[in-house]
Amino acid sequence: MKIFGIGMPRTGTTSLNTALEILGFSSRHYADDETTVRELRNGNYELSILKEYDALTNLPACATFAQLDLAFPASKFVLTVRDLDDWLSSCESAWFNKDNAIPEPGSVRDFYRTLLYGCSRYNRDRFRWVAQSHHHLVSSYFSGEKADQLLVLDLTAGDGWEKLCRFLGVPIPDHAFPHTNRRAA
Repeated sequence: MKIFGIGMPRTGTTSLNTALEILGFSSRHYADDETTVRELRNGNYELSILKEYDALTNLPACATFAQLDLAFPASKFVLTVRDLDDWLSSCESAWFNKDNAIPEPGSVRDFYRTLLYGCSRYNRDRFRWVAQSHHHLVSSYFSGEKADQLLVLDLTAGDGWEKLCRFLGVPIPDHAFPHTNRRAA
């Protein structure tokens, strides 16, 4: 079984990654290594990185969840969510969305941004549409017989160990749930 964090960037994907590591899973956040990117560019979703890791969070998992499900059947998927306007505000203030942080054409960041958002630069209306579409696609894909493969986790609303551990079938650790990469930090 593999675990995929398929929430949009800035929805608690770093916290989820840290939580999975605390639970004993080897987890990779934002897989930007050359091999993974080459495999994705070639349409190969049986990612080599998953020989080493139990879990992937953020990109590329959020943009390729259906293909990852086909390549790794019976895996678990965690959709981290947060209020849409708060998410947009967080995206807008993130360093990687500033006007002077335009990704180099052909770079990993350019590829992933285009894969997920369909554009390289931050565009509030486009990001809003992509986030709403992503939630709809994930909900539709994991309905019916696939419903038990998906957990929706809102860390900003207090979700944490209880929901995550029940979903993964592991005991709750004696450790506070991590809240990393907060905007205030």
